[in-house]
This record gives sequence, C-alpha cells and structure tokens, in this order.
Amino acid sequence: MRHISILLLATFIFFNAVPAAYADDKDFFSKSWESISSYFSDDEKDNHDEKDSSDNDKEDHDENRQVDHDNGNTGNTGNTGNATTPPPTIALPLAGNTGNATTPPPTIALPLAVLVEARGAQNTVLAGAATATDSAGNILVVTNDAPVTFPVGITTVTYTATDVYGNIATATQTVTVTDTTAPTLTIQQPAVTVEATAAQMTVTLGVATATDIVDGVLTPTNNAPVTFPLGVTTVTYTATDAAGNAATAQQQVTVQDTTPPVITAPAAVSGASQDGYAVAVAIGLATATDAFNPVAITSNAPATFPIGNTTVTWTATDANNNSSTATQLVTVIDNSIFANLPPDPGAAGKATLEGIDSDNDGVRDDVQRWIVMSYPNSQKTRAALMQATKTMQQFIMSAANPTTAYNIAVQMGKDYECFSYVSPNAYDISSENKAIVLNTYLRTKEWLKANNLLSGNMFSSSPYSQRRLNCNFNPDAMAN
Repeated sequence: MRHISILLLATFIFFNAVPAAYADDKDFFSKSWESISSYFSDDEKDNHDEKDSSDNDKEDHDENRQVDHDNGNTGNTGNTGNATTPPPTIALPLAGNTGNATTPPPTIALPLAVLVEARGAQNTVLAGAATATDSAGNILVVTNDAPVTFPVGITTVTYTATDVYGNIATATQTVTVTDTTAPTLTIQQPAVTVEATAAQMTVTLGVATATDIVDGVLTPTNNAPVTFPLGVTTVTYTATDAAGNAATAQQQVTVQDTTPPVITAPAAVSGASQDGYAVAVAIGLATATDAFNPVAITSNAPATFPIGNTTVTWTATDANNNSSTATQLVTVIDNSIFANLPPDPGAAGKATLEGIDSDNDGVRDDVQRWIVMSYPNSQKTRAALMQATKTMQQFIMSAANPTTAYNIAVQMGKDYECFSYVSPNAYDISSENKAIVLNTYLRTKEWLKANNLLSGNMFSSSPYSQRRLNCNFNPDAMAN
C-alpha cells in the first residue's frame, strides 16, 4: 500500500506539472500512463481500466449533450435535461490560430524604434532584431516585412512569429528616417564688380548651383534686382529641399564709377594789349559729359592775361569725384610801345664804349628800354629822347675829331630845341637821359674829351617858332 501511495503521489505531481500545451493531448497521457503502470499490481491496473472506461462513457454522454445543445438550446428553454443546469462553455480558437484553441500565441520581443538621419533618398538602416518564444518558452523564428532600404519618413516594420500549433503573433516597429540636412549651395562668383556706364546697370551674376543628399540637384533662387545702382548690393541665394531645409549664400555686386567725365576745352584764343599790360580776354567755356550728373567745370584762368602765351587748365568733376582735365591756349599780343623793345643787355651792355644795340636803331638797348619804360604814355617825349640819344652816342664816339665833334654838338643843340618844343620839362628830362647815356666811367671820359674839343666855339639858337622844325618827327601829329 505504501508503495502504491507513493506512486499515486508521483502520478499526481506529474500530471499537475504537465504544460498547458499538452493538457488535452490524449496520446500524451496514454503514453505517460503506460510508462508508469508497471509500478502497479494487476488489481490496481484493473481498477484504472474500469475508471478509464467510466471516463470514456462520461465523455460520450457529454458529447451527446453538446449535440443537443447545438440543435437549438437557447438556455434552459427546450432543454430536455435538468432545466436549471447551464449550457456547456465553448472555448473559441484565437483569430488566425489554426492550432490548439486554448494555447496562447507566441510572445515577440521587439527592437526599439529607430530614428536615423538620411544619407540619401534610400537609406540602409540597422533596425535591430526581434525575438519570439511560444508559451512553452521555445524560441521561434521571427520574420518581418522590412524593405532593403528605407525612404525619408516613417516606415512600419511588422514582425511575425508562428508556433507549432499555428498560433500567429505580430508586432510592429517604427523606423523613422529624418532629413534635417540643408542642401549644399555654391556661388560661382561670390563677388562681381562692374564699371558703371549708367545710373542703373544690368549685371551678369554668374552661376549658382545646389545639391541635396535626398533630393539631388536643386535650383537656387535669389533676390537680385533687375538692375543695380551705384555701390554695393548684397544678393542672397536660397536653396530649399523637399523637407524644408534651406541653405543660403551671399554674393556682393559692386557697381563702381571710376570713369572721369569727357571734357572739351574751348578753342585757343588771342587778345591784344595796347599798353603792354595784362588784358581781359574772352576765353569761352569748356563742356563735359558723364554718366553721373551734375558735372562741375572749373578753370585756373586769371582775370586778365599777360602778354604772351598762357595755358588755361579746365577741370571737370562728376558726382562721384572723378575728374578730367583739358587745356586751352590764350595768347596776348603786345601792340604797345613795349612790343619791340630789345632785351635787357645787363652787364654786357656796359662792357664797351659803344654798348649793345641789337635792333641797330642807333640807340643802345639799355637806354632805349629806359626811355620807353619811363615815358610809356608820352609818344612825343619818347620820340624827342630817341632823337637826342642817337646824337649823344655819336658825340661820345667822336672825341678824337674836333670837326665831327663840333657838327654833332650843333645837332645836339637842335635836338634840345625840339625837345623844349615838345615838353616844358625838357631840361630835367634831358639831364636824366644824359645820366643813363654816361653810365660808365669810359663813356663819361669820352664825353668830356669830346666836349673839350668844342672850347672857343660859338653856338646859336633858333626862335621858338622854328624849334618844331628841328624835330625829325612831327610832334603836332602825335596825341601825347
């Protein structure tokens, strides 16, 4: 008995420890019974077989009751059995489960959701691996519908596991491919400089290109104006991909004005001076054109122009401070008494007794210049002095011949009478002129020598009414 009790207890533990997956498997229990029945006596085996037969009869009875229930039992109504006994409970199989209806589906352990940055339009993603076990803890094969590569956006990957009874379990994982990378934008000419030929310029900006890791080649846009003003304009280029990522780049467009105005000076002009002094001359105005107005025109012309050539420089300056110049020649002709003056002989004019007479008019250059410059406003005085000076120069040169000296002295008297007719200041002016003529020691010495030759000679004078006749010019025809 003790032996049988131990076996019964072992049998109880065995059957209660059977996994749920084999609870309804009769073959399993039959085989299990056969494996332990060797421990029982023949009487104990007979008792087990009788109980097994009774259990089979009970199962047939339950099946008959189930048929009756399926044929129209809606509760206790129409039930030919005990009216208070509830109908049997039916275990429906799980959806998609073609195996044992009471066996739970497999359990799937998913990898975590994946979030990656796009590296192209299609991306290889390491999504991880799912695992699955059935209710008995057995590891199952898991399949999924993941694509080879993933596009930008959210892709749902479905994992499926099926146990040996056909129970199917599914679970989903999200794979998100984001595009937060801006396009690459390149400007061929980051800086463009053009010379202005007008206030508004059309400028060729060059080429800008853009590429994106997802969308490929993009077409950039920019905010460039139709025409560009003088100065620096910043042009902004923008490239935006399908995900809204934008790249910008800037280009500096410089319109500069370094071109000076085109200036035209007036033609050369001339004027005349009647008194030897500077005179005003009408020189006209220069003209200038430029793309940027106003253009200011100035010159360095004096108010009056001296005798000779003067170069006038005209300057045109535009609104951007570019300038250009042109020149004009202004000539003033000397129509005065100074026009034909000989040059100043300087020290060379005193080196010899006769001095320098470059124009061969009989009057030394230094004396001629003194006469004209001292009395520019009296033609009569200048003419009388020129006449007298010629005779005085001859007198200096005649110191060795008394007869010549006498005759020249007579002519000097007539010269003075002419001068006294022309000017009431003849004496004073003649004295000044004599000092200029005798401006060296040698000339003074020769003058005194010639004068000594006249000793003892008598000289007569003409009446005042005849003094005019001693002039070698007509003083009455002269204005002053």
